[in-house]
Amino acid sequence: MAVMLEVCVTSVEEAEVAASCGVDSVEVCSWLACGGITPSSGLVDAMRSAVKIPVRVLVRPGPGGFIYSPAETLALLTDVEVFGEGAIGLVTGALEENGSLNERVLASVMRLAPESEITFHRAIDHAADMPSALDRCVELGVHRVLTSGGSTLAMDGAAMLKQLVARAGEQLTVAAAGGINATNVVELVERTGVMEVHFAAQRPKPGKAMGAAMSSANAGVNFETQPDRAKIEGVMNALVKAGLR
Repeated sequence: MAVMLEVCVTSVEEAEVAASCGVDSVEVCSWLACGGITPSSGLVDAMRSAVKIPVRVLVRPGPGGFIYSPAETLALLTDVEVFGEGAIGLVTGALEENGSLNERVLASVMRLAPESEITFHRAIDHAADMPSALDRCVELGVHRVLTSGGSTLAMDGAAMLKQLVARAGEQLTVAAAGGINATNVVELVERTGVMEVHFAAQRPKPGKAMGAAMSSANAGVNFETQPDRAKIEGVMNALVKAGLR
């Protein structure tokens, strides 16, 4: 089987470039630097109109951890209901204070978006017991788990990733994320057995921001990014040469 590729995107341009490179899906979010938060419904609709490949949506109410207040939970579930109406794939997750899965939130997500594919995201990398968290995802009917194996970089979490892939079997998909690029993707796949990898492919736009700054604390800083086509093509080519695409 071919290793599936997903690119995390924050703009229609990034999605279009990813699709033109032949990736299998994109995940749309905003504020990628913090790991991503929920994008606007307008951006999601524009992206779905622009590309023909599957689009998943990150549903994360803020840049902090994954133990949510009642207000954050309400925001998360409201967004789930809005996006779930379109039967779009949702990428979300929540934890309890003790580091276990927040099963109440997860059950509510699945009730509000019954036609959506549900991915439990890298909140699992903060779980107190990752294998047990994976087991609960299986029992609750989650379709996919996105993880770096509990480390910042997937390569550092390769041992745990391998354990999770074996534990999941065919019950759900384990997708690897975290610092994946052309130089390490083949080794990661071979060491862990993952059949899906997820990575971002954007780089800063050159030049200094001009005119009045939109944030007085960041005057002169240019936050604009552009797609990194070379990175996507590099990952794709590495897998093809290894016979993994």
